[in-house]
Amino acid sequence: MRRRNIQTVLAAIACVGTICPPSLAAEAGSTPAAEPASMAKDVALRPGGVLVGQVTDQQGAVRAGTPVSIWQNEREVVTTATDANGIFAAQGLRGGQYQVLTPQGQALYRLWAPETAPPAATDSVVVVTGQDLVRGQWAPTVGTPSWAAGYGGRWLDWVRSHPYITAGVVAAAIAAPIAVAATDDDDDGPSS
Repeated sequence: MRRRNIQTVLAAIACVGTICPPSLAAEAGSTPAAEPASMAKDVALRPGGVLVGQVTDQQGAVRAGTPVSIWQNEREVVTTATDANGIFAAQGLRGGQYQVLTPQGQALYRLWAPETAPPAATDSVVVVTGQDLVRGQWAPTVGTPSWAAGYGGRWLDWVRSHPYITAGVVAAAIAAPIAVAATDDDDDGPSS
């Protein structure tokens, strides 16, 4: 009986830990961790929803004629290319989170409508090509066919957009074997 109670408590702790947001699990009064390099950078759009940027290599040399693709929500919204100075401009964008992709690099930006950007926002972007990039998120590359662009990430997007359902499935996967083991332990005892 004591073993069953311990297993039940452990299962409950695992379930709470699974569904508890990381911010609640952090120690009160602790300072937030430094923002990872892969986090979105704030950028103020220019009038007319124009995003201006430059594509360079790791040494800072400009990349002329580089195709640039801008994606939002697994959908390509703008394509353009850099000029002789490695500069590109994309028009008609609205505020939101976007990925700027080139054949050898990508960057994540949070775009703001003019006059609404936070004070730390920049007014242009720089995409560095040739960086060793390790991300836990699937992203389409320039030239990916539209039918394949969402294939690798759709189920992950569903999991991310339904955290409580996902947590319930994980909790059930943890609790079910524990419950079965507890039932088997009860059957091993003396019969009355």
